[in-house]
Amino acid sequence: MLRLAKSLLVVILSLSMTVSPLSAQQDQITISEIVVDGARRISPETVRSYMSVSEGDEVTPAQLNAVVGESFATDLFNDVTLELDGTRLLVRVDENPIINQVVLEGNDVLDDQALQSVLGIEPRRVYNRELALEGKARLTEVYRQSGRYAATIEPQIIELPDKRVDLVFVINEGPLIKISRVKFIGNQQFSDITLRNVIASRAAKWYLFLQSNDKFDPARLALDEQLLRQFYLQNGYANVDIIRSTGELLPDLSGFVLTFILEEGLQYRIGEIDISSEIVSVAPESLEPSVTIDRGDVYDVRHLDETLLQVTNKLGELGYAFVNVEPDFILNDDNATMDISINVEQAERNYVERININNNDRTLDRVIRREMELVEGDSFNQLRLTRSVRNIRNLGYFSNVNSDVSPGTSSEQSVVDIFVSEQATGSFSIGVGYSTLDGASFQVGIEERNFLGTGNGLRANLAISDSQTNLRAGITRPYLFGRRLAGSADIFREDIEYSDVTIRQQGLDVGIGFSAADNYAHRFGYKLAETETRDTSSRAASVSGDEGEQLISEVEYSLVQDNRDSRFDPREGTYWRLTTAYSGLGGDVEYTKNTIRAQYLQPFYFKRFVFGLDGEAGVIDGLNADIVSRSNRFYLGGRKVRGFDTGGIGPRDAGDDTAVGGNKFYVGSVNILSDYGIDPDIGMRWTVFYDFGTVWEVNDDRGVVGADNDNLRTAIGYGLLWDTAIGPLTFFWANALEKEPYDKTQTFQFTFGGRF
Repeated sequence: MLRLAKSLLVVILSLSMTVSPLSAQQDQITISEIVVDGARRISPETVRSYMSVSEGDEVTPAQLNAVVGESFATDLFNDVTLELDGTRLLVRVDENPIINQVVLEGNDVLDDQALQSVLGIEPRRVYNRELALEGKARLTEVYRQSGRYAATIEPQIIELPDKRVDLVFVINEGPLIKISRVKFIGNQQFSDITLRNVIASRAAKWYLFLQSNDKFDPARLALDEQLLRQFYLQNGYANVDIIRSTGELLPDLSGFVLTFILEEGLQYRIGEIDISSEIVSVAPESLEPSVTIDRGDVYDVRHLDETLLQVTNKLGELGYAFVNVEPDFILNDDNATMDISINVEQAERNYVERININNNDRTLDRVIRREMELVEGDSFNQLRLTRSVRNIRNLGYFSNVNSDVSPGTSSEQSVVDIFVSEQATGSFSIGVGYSTLDGASFQVGIEERNFLGTGNGLRANLAISDSQTNLRAGITRPYLFGRRLAGSADIFREDIEYSDVTIRQQGLDVGIGFSAADNYAHRFGYKLAETETRDTSSRAASVSGDEGEQLISEVEYSLVQDNRDSRFDPREGTYWRLTTAYSGLGGDVEYTKNTIRAQYLQPFYFKRFVFGLDGEAGVIDGLNADIVSRSNRFYLGGRKVRGFDTGGIGPRDAGDDTAVGGNKFYVGSVNILSDYGIDPDIGMRWTVFYDFGTVWEVNDDRGVVGADNDNLRTAIGYGLLWDTAIGPLTFFWANALEKEPYDKTQTFQFTFGGRF
């Protein structure tokens, strides 16, 4: 606007200077020559090119006046005048200066690079006053966004020879002005303290010096309104009205006061719930189990959204991919109830026309498609599509997997798009870590989980800690012989130290497995291993059952059902595994070993919390009166029952006090895991848990304390799990509630592991 006013003013002045000479002569004149005077940087030819008149043209006063405006519009000139000398047109120009450099002075909080990028003013650009004022406005806005509303910016120029200037912005950043108070007007049901915890903005506190949401931000104010409205909708106030929200700067510039004026309205409870379906083949009664709200409940918009999602998913399982499910509300103010009607609109059953795999630059299409439980031509089924996405995610080749369903070439067909984001599957890693259970650790490995995009895996790994050494190398074929058979082969060596006892096992482990319906999986394995138990203590009093080196020839069968949402970080579902093994097909050791493990995970409070139950039990029986050796017994404590040391539970040698293990055990855990109250971007979660278990029975109890003591051990505790850039960190604090005098406890467990 200022620029336009300036141009108009110059045009008016030019009119007063140029119209009279021409009007004193004739109305039109033929220009014989155009002479440019005053141009230094800009050539006369360039000046003439901006003019709409040329030599030989017949011009009127109005046309000459237009030439003045055209010249100013180029932003190249500070002044332009026209004068007629007979038939010669004299054009006198005063060029705008060129910017030599842009200088920032007085800034300390915000660096030059950040401010220069906002300015966008480069050297050798033509300078004018409007450019400087625009730069001032941009810098002022940047400082306002940084909480410095008292900042002042003054543009200045330093004139240099040859029509050049330095453009200088003198900055006084002023104090950081934060939110000093947050107040609410009209809230009757919820206190100011409660509502302050709902919004994102926070009043400044000296002890919260790392927070950034105590600076006033108009955009965050809009978010605060949304959060307040959502909070009231979650607590039954369906007619809440956020009348106004303001942020006012105090007169002394000491801070902002945020004010929210609201009208809460009534709290509604759920009244009648009705489902109607315009799809003839879908009876409303078949959708009722998907409703997660009950009559009499306080209305919560999250529960309603969950109900609509469950109804939509149920319709997807029935083959209807595109259905509008809309709720209608009737508010009864007399008794503060809300009647909800869920309407399922007309839709047609869908069939899968095409499945597209997107963004898999490396992984072969067939590797992804073989995990799909839907193929082209199938009736659309949302449950099978959800399982397919989970199967692809469980491959571990992709950082993200999503699906999208869109209409096909006809109303009865749908197109399924699978979108994957590939991640590195091959790595050479060196890891260092520390654990209160295993001490310092070092790990080096090479692994490729998706060799040449075929899904085959190769691996080799060496891990060394104060108490364990593990060397393993192997290969995995998820589709052996072109069928849904997963094959694996590994060679290994393991050394585990328990005080004065070292258990060594080395050999070969091969297996083959396949998946079945309902997420069942079967695996058959064979292990050929040489074991040895060495007791370096002269005080040992127990019988180990190991007579020198022993050869184990073991066959194993496992049956697994995994309904969890993820193998790597499960948050929901069930899992159980039953394993039975027999050793005696050759070798020196004969036994049967049976173990069972189960897990149940259930999210609640809109998946912010996860309730978990874990349990495992096992028994090993030496056949033909064989003593089960230490190397084949079960050990308990450490990670499985926190609050106890590794091998800290169960029978112990009466001489050197080392763990001797047991033939029977069971263990369990009840826990809650959540990131509630923690910024999700930190990657930290907390847990509380109750662990319990016991291990007992040895064939020969000579020199053993607690051989047949199956008393339950319990512990209660809490912990933090933190995924950091340098590796995962875990902290557990646990207190043993029930224990035996000979058990070994450990209150604090810490684990750090990083790969580089």
